Amino acid sequence: MTEPQTPRNKAGRLYEEFSRFLKRLGFPKESVLIVLAVAIGALTGLGSVLFTMLIDLAHSLCYGESGIYGGRWFFLLILPAAGGLLVGIITFYFAREARGHGVPEVMDAIARRDGRIRGRVAIAKAVASALTIGTGGSAGTEGPIIQIGSALGSRIGQQFKVARHNMPILVGCGAAAGISAIFHAPIAGVLFALEIFLRELKFKTFSPVLMASVISSVVVSAILGENVALFPLVHNEAVYSFKWFELGNYVLLGLVCAGVGVLFIRLLYGTEDFFEWLNIHPIFKPVIGAVVLGLLGVITVKVFAETGTSEPGIFGNGYRLIGRCIGAGISEGQTGFELGIGVLVVLLLLKVLATCFTLGSGGSGGVFAPSLFMGAMAGYAVGVLMQKWNLFSEIHPEMYALVGMASVVAATTHAPMAAIVILFEMTRNYQVILPVMFSATIATAVARLIYRESIYTLKLRRRGVHFEMRADTAVLRSLTVSSIMQPECEIIYHDTPLQDVINRAVRMELADFVVMDHNRNYIGLLVSGDLRRALLYPESIPFLLAGELVHDRVPTVTPEESLDEVLHKFAHLEVDCMPVCRESDDKDFIGLVTRAALMRRYQQELHGHKEIKNH
Repeated sequence: MTEPQTPRNKAGRLYEEFSRFLKRLGFPKESVLIVLAVAIGALTGLGSVLFTMLIDLAHSLCYGESGIYGGRWFFLLILPAAGGLLVGIITFYFAREARGHGVPEVMDAIARRDGRIRGRVAIAKAVASALTIGTGGSAGTEGPIIQIGSALGSRIGQQFKVARHNMPILVGCGAAAGISAIFHAPIAGVLFALEIFLRELKFKTFSPVLMASVISSVVVSAILGENVALFPLVHNEAVYSFKWFELGNYVLLGLVCAGVGVLFIRLLYGTEDFFEWLNIHPIFKPVIGAVVLGLLGVITVKVFAETGTSEPGIFGNGYRLIGRCIGAGISEGQTGFELGIGVLVVLLLLKVLATCFTLGSGGSGGVFAPSLFMGAMAGYAVGVLMQKWNLFSEIHPEMYALVGMASVVAATTHAPMAAIVILFEMTRNYQVILPVMFSATIATAVARLIYRESIYTLKLRRRGVHFEMRADTAVLRSLTVSSIMQPECEIIYHDTPLQDVINRAVRMELADFVVMDHNRNYIGLLVSGDLRRALLYPESIPFLLAGELVHDRVPTVTPEESLDEVLHKFAHLEVDCMPVCRESDDKDFIGLVTRAALMRRYQQELHGHKEIKNH
């Protein structure tokens, strides 16, 4: 009686059948990843719209024109605390991965769980982050949507039984689609996924990620009916023109932004350590962080005399004050105070503390938007300082604010390419690209010199996870078994006496043998461990045949299989070689792949890549 197929088995068979169909048409088997990437991009784009609507709903209830806050300062304590309590309940009972800024959890899933993320994480992260940000938490939307998109990508990969070495690609598709959707930045989404998660630029990985990012942006534009810059600049572009003699200023700005980035990283994880040490139930830790956030909000309102029903400038993503610094939306959202150097520095420090207590206590949200805020404050302050010194004419602080935004993001994430491109796509202003490239590179280099870890990798390092080691094995993903396969090997038949096999092993100094039937069909592998166990009972050897000791649990590999996947299989086996067959689960044996040959090729590739990096 045949076993009924589960939906999972049907999905796995559908993947295999579609792969074979593409192969018959001349496309490589991995082309099916592009089809899955389209689905991931569409779902992530739709999820981004729903997530944004959820945040807007929470924000409107709390800080809208007819919201609860209404300019009454004590609600700045109550509303974030209520949101923190709900977030604590959600993350504790449903998905603890939804705490914090999300990206390290995705990297951890790639490094330790082959890209497998629980499906419930997407829902829990969306609700928890919407509550955190909507009630005033100092966090951004990019971390949550990256985790949401990555969870969707992982879930689709698991559902279709995608090979282990391809799962990170689908996770990267979700991350790219999330950045593309939330910032209207499809190019930056691709670069972010490649720079942070996948660490390689090959067509096999690049094309699905690119497709997911494009489809996500298209879906969001189709639903919202627009695709405009997140920070449209209202000044004439001539205001932002770059002068070569300002390079020295941008060196200074890069150094300042590197210091801000490192300070933010150290304080964020110091706050996490404090709340880890705090001996109270995890549900109530976000409440404490939210109360501290509320106090900082009250200070902001009282000191800077902010008026109206809008939340304090340091709450939420802080886009309102960023807009003032870079000259976007000058005519609206005025906060009632001038942006002098002292004010900017105080706002920067308040934002750092607000973000650290929001996320370090267990709140849910991203660090990208707070980094943009810090960069805008730092950059505008440097620009105002340059104006006061009057070293050069036509200094525009708005330009420095723009450059500072990308530079702090680059310093915290150690992903300068993504930071540069995302700023361009958020402003659609090409005039800023040269100083941004210059300053962001300096900020990244100095930040890495001061502190090796980024805001993402530090959390992994503290767990004992070395993401760079996984990035090193990525060099094997572009290589296949056919590049190291040995077509010539020692074959024995299933009815060969075991004594003959032992004699041949001693004479030829072999450890493993391929066992076949007389029709040259592969049966299994006779490994050295089986021979050693047989030698413990020498009286039984004359009565045993090779087929009776065959090790049929050793998996076969195909010529097109990546060496990354083969390395993973060897890590779980006590064998020195694996048989190569033409197709998966086929008996058509064509050669062997050995552990020694694999490690030699790995060392050659790794050495070559490191030489390139060093030069």
